[in-house]
Amino acid sequence: MIESLKDLERLLKLCRKQGVTEIKLRGCEFKLGDLPQAIHTEAVEEQKTFEDFPDRVLTPEELMFYSAGGNPNDEGAPQ
Repeated sequence: MIESLKDLERLLKLCRKQGVTEIKLRGCEFKLGDLPQAIHTEAVEEQKTFEDFPDRVLTPEELMFYSAGGNPNDEGAPQ
């Protein structure tokens, strides 16, 4: 029945297709585990640009201000 690796591969594919999880043949046993799940990745949206955001290196205070949602045009924005 199984004379080559191709025959074994066909048998395993057929068993997978039919939902067979265990095979016993002439002193040889196979237990098929679950197929790996495909990982679905979502498309990453383009990063939004901020028109009024400073284009220089920010101080730690400025970074904290902007990371908390502060607007660079606010009167209380760090200078």
